[in-house]
Amino acid sequence: MRTLRLPAIGSLSAVVVATGAVAPAQGQTCFGVEARVNVATSALTTAITGAITTTEAALVAQEIAERARLLSAVKVLTAQSAAGSDQVSNGFRASSEALATTVVTQDQRQAVALAAHRYGSIGYDPCGSNTKAQDLYTALAGTTAVRQQIVAPVRAQPGRYADPKDWVADVKAGDAPDGAALYSGDAAAASKFINAIVGPPDPQPRITTTTATTDLAKLEKTGRDTYRSMTAVVLADIASDYRADGPVTKARALSTHWQGNDGGAAWAAGVAGQHDRGIIQDAVRMEAANLALLAHQIRRGMRTEATAAALLLAMVNARISNTVPAPGRATTPASFQTP
Repeated sequence: MRTLRLPAIGSLSAVVVATGAVAPAQGQTCFGVEARVNVATSALTTAITGAITTTEAALVAQEIAERARLLSAVKVLTAQSAAGSDQVSNGFRASSEALATTVVTQDQRQAVALAAHRYGSIGYDPCGSNTKAQDLYTALAGTTAVRQQIVAPVRAQPGRYADPKDWVADVKAGDAPDGAALYSGDAAAASKFINAIVGPPDPQPRITTTTATTDLAKLEKTGRDTYRSMTAVVLADIASDYRADGPVTKARALSTHWQGNDGGAAWAAGVAGQHDRGIIQDAVRMEAANLALLAHQIRRGMRTEATAAALLLAMVNARISNTVPAPGRATTPASFQTP
């Protein structure tokens, strides 16, 4: 800045004016400066002040706008962050619920499948085995009635008298004894065979006045009836076992349920995919069938023992009496007399 040199006379006035001034310096206070400089200076001051004011207003407005935008951006960011967090939380919750639902559903399905496999395993053809077992029971229960039906046509009945000519007519008719009839399943043929084996019935004895003679005739009749009735019952029991729907046939059918003509291959294939429960049930049925067959075998053994006992008693009686009374005769033939 160039220093103005004032004349000595006005030095004090210039100092006073310079010290007390609070506004910008004016050109007219400086001697030697033209009025146009003052005008330019005032215009420049006005322009600069206006520019500063305008710029300040623009900056303030820009700052307010930027602040509003920044706040808006912060709000949007906060909302987006909150929404994103909610979405993530909701996603995790939904995925957890879906996983839990899947696990529970899978467990339920596995439990249902296991229960279906466990309780659906009931062994190899249980209905068939139960039906065959029931048929065997029915056959065993009906053995007594069938045996009585087979024995009923026999001419010689215990405690009864009849004309032997009917028995002779039966034999002459061609009904020759054939032991195969007992195992053929034909009850009528078995009855004819038993009738021929038992022999003719006892004729009605002549009326006598001697009590001892009558008692002796009854005793001989009882002895003959004992042997013949035992023979008839045993043979009829055999025929009853081997009838078409008898215990032997039903027992064989029950045994073939697990064995069959294939050696049990069908049964083995049927239980291969079964649960242990089904296999155990099948084992129980097999054991029950085995016990039923064992009981039938014991019954047949008892029948054999009874037959042997009856034969032994007959032999002992024949040895003691040394005679075999003929039907219808109260006296002992001479050929059987003791020497």
